[in-house]
Amino acid sequence: MEEALGSKEFQRIVDEIKLYRRYEGDLNVWTDYVKPKEIDYEPTQLTMNYPRKLIDSTAAWQFEKEPKVTVPPDVLDDPADMVKPGYTPSPLQEEENSRAKAKERLLTWVWEENRMHEKLLAAAKDRAISRTGVYARLHYDTRRGEIKILWHPSTEVIAVHNEWDVDQLDEVHFVAWLDEEQTKLWKLSYYLEWEGDEETGNYDCKIEEAIYDDGLSLVEKRVERKSMGLDFIPVVHIPTEKLSGQTSGFSELEKLIETADEIDRKLSDYSDALRFEMFAITLLTNVEYDPKNPFKIAPGAIWDLGETSKEIGEPDAKKLESGFKFKEAIEAYLDRLQKRLHEISEVPMVNTADMNTGGINDMALKLLYSSIISKTQRAWIVWQSRLQTLNEYILRYMKARQDHPRFKYEKEWLAQVDDNYGSKIVFGLPLPEDQKALVEQLGEEIANEMESIKGAIVRSGKDNPEAKFMEILQERNLKKQAEDPYNAAQESNE
Repeated sequence: MEEALGSKEFQRIVDEIKLYRRYEGDLNVWTDYVKPKEIDYEPTQLTMNYPRKLIDSTAAWQFEKEPKVTVPPDVLDDPADMVKPGYTPSPLQEEENSRAKAKERLLTWVWEENRMHEKLLAAAKDRAISRTGVYARLHYDTRRGEIKILWHPSTEVIAVHNEWDVDQLDEVHFVAWLDEEQTKLWKLSYYLEWEGDEETGNYDCKIEEAIYDDGLSLVEKRVERKSMGLDFIPVVHIPTEKLSGQTSGFSELEKLIETADEIDRKLSDYSDALRFEMFAITLLTNVEYDPKNPFKIAPGAIWDLGETSKEIGEPDAKKLESGFKFKEAIEAYLDRLQKRLHEISEVPMVNTADMNTGGINDMALKLLYSSIISKTQRAWIVWQSRLQTLNEYILRYMKARQDHPRFKYEKEWLAQVDDNYGSKIVFGLPLPEDQKALVEQLGEEIANEMESIKGAIVRSGKDNPEAKFMEILQERNLKKQAEDPYNAAQESNE
């Protein structure tokens, strides 16, 4: 395997598999521990797996609240006319509004069918564990006529980036063992090739799928290398935080390991110290002790220590207490380690029960969680751009497969989609929002023409904002008719 992948790529996969084992708890500070020969007892080996808890918390902040897909229409009419009373959209603006609505409906359709909220929460954990990130792959299911969004950890992906542009994928290979014995290796490959000359040529994506044995000999050719009819590879790489020009970055989990291991070691030592403190050593002096007939340890027990002898001396039995005096020092050290772990992960240690401040308003709550909010918003910068690319690929993939006999999506909506594939992802922090303050803020923004009604509905977290917006418009029309019954009667007669 190493010869086929190359030593660098092989080592990357090995290292990232270890990170996943760390997250799962299979690999920890005690994995390679060897008990010293001079120790006569079995040391305690505690593993708290703090990194997993912090990784889960980081992912929850990013995607616990369901993200929404929206496609704002371009403003084609004069904004000065749009704010005037009685404004009616021009035919071009109506067409643009309808086009944006069609894109949004198609994207929402695919997102809901693929359970994107659930999948994004899991993918955020993969991204935090790995150095490379996580990959989303689009697949058109010919049996169902629908687009699948399949997520892959970096341990299953071998990506070849363009030498001029690291954001462009020239080749992507997905590999996975099909059996526990690791005798059947599945490999799915995508190749982006330029066909023709520089003036009239174009990109073409080719696909190939095969099964290999453990010696990488071909067993079965599932799909011969052929064109997909796409000018892009239907794969989106969501990278970790990285520097310019790099294809891999930094693992959130990896930077927690050293401190977490020290916590596990000190907690284990503390446990052993408490064990020796609670159960003192019994010291027998000048006593003929028979291991086959040990003294009974029970309330009210009587021990026969034997008789006093001039040669041996007076028999005696007593408890040897350890006199443990480092409780405060160890607890203070563990507290500092845990605080350091939270500082590194940017997940704050907050216990509101210890605060004698009464209720906490929205602004104070955000200040309290400012570090994790900042970290979450930095992650959203990456997720926003990559999910926008994924949405673009979804619409372009639909266009390429719309003539398939089992194509299930609404072709009338797809016919309205032009070459502008822009979309926006609306994220939300999992904070207990002050709903009253939020509604007041949105109301002021609408009144000052800084936000649309539909945009305010999306930000408020309401389900199906499109239907809610239409419901509001219908209620407004009913109110107008009620306020002007003569005009309503005249319109009905006409």
